[in-house]
Amino acid sequence: MNLSILNFNFKGRKYVLRLLFFLLCLVVCDRVLYIGISSFESHFYQEGDFEARLARYLKSKKFNTLIFGTSRTYEGIQPFLIKKKLNQDCFKEAHQGVGPRYNYYFYQVYKKYAGIPKVVIYGVDYFIYTVESERKYMSRFVKESPWEKAGFFSTPLLSIENKKNIDLLVNNIIESFKEKDEAVRLQSKDIEEIQKHEGGNSDPSRLIEKRPLKFKTQGFPLPPGQEGDYFVKLLDELQNDGVTVVLVCLPDFYGSLVTNEEHSLFMEHIRELQTNYLSVYVYNYNSLKRFPLKNPAYFLDGGYGMTNSHLSKEGAVLLNESLCKDLEKHYR
Repeated sequence: MNLSILNFNFKGRKYVLRLLFFLLCLVVCDRVLYIGISSFESHFYQEGDFEARLARYLKSKKFNTLIFGTSRTYEGIQPFLIKKKLNQDCFKEAHQGVGPRYNYYFYQVYKKYAGIPKVVIYGVDYFIYTVESERKYMSRFVKESPWEKAGFFSTPLLSIENKKNIDLLVNNIIESFKEKDEAVRLQSKDIEEIQKHEGGNSDPSRLIEKRPLKFKTQGFPLPPGQEGDYFVKLLDELQNDGVTVVLVCLPDFYGSLVTNEEHSLFMEHIRELQTNYLSVYVYNYNSLKRFPLKNPAYFLDGGYGMTNSHLSKEGAVLLNESLCKDLEKHYR
């Protein structure tokens, strides 16, 4: 009896040791794999000339307004319309893949060459606290070693934890093979292209107009989230620089507004944040009183069950008419 128990304990310990050894090998291999991927990622995203290109572009021009935001702002707020209505020169740095952290670092570089702007227009999205600036854009300003990015003891398996970034890297590698011009291989939106963009045409196939019986709604993601601290840091710095800040809530196609069910809570938060600053102003165009949210001709996409929605070229023209009326007093 005692012999069989001893034999069982010996085998049990052996299996436990084998399991521990396997887990150790798994963790070590995961770290080695992730360090290799991160090293390649840092090399792939290297864009050392961005500041020089930006400086060259800004050198020959005089901008008094800087526009920040995501792809919603890229489609919705157009510098050429503001120039036409108010004769104000705007530089826009708004596109997919950038969030408050990127905007904060970009501002440090921008004002070195363009000076402190008179006005900053910031398109604030319902999902602003879930946005994470992509590494390919952050690499323009922040040089992280693979060891720093890894956070060695932050999670059991780094490769799984960072799957989203690895997937983005793979997609960007695939896109780079499609891009003939090596100079713009990493730039999904080049500096000059952003300034010239005038919007796209509405596509009915990307709009969900009919309300389904059931659809998934989205609560307001609370701050600070991924990069909310940088949003506050940027607002603090803009106040110290004496900049007038205009926070713009862009229109959603009506179904998206309903999907983002706590929009009133989001606006309450933004207006509460506004009270901390002397020169921050909030304009909410995501309202049936301010914009025809149910007109599909004014939107590229959106609808019930879709949290994200972008204005069409026609919708951007209408929005900028209202925006310019509100902006006019700030330039006086």
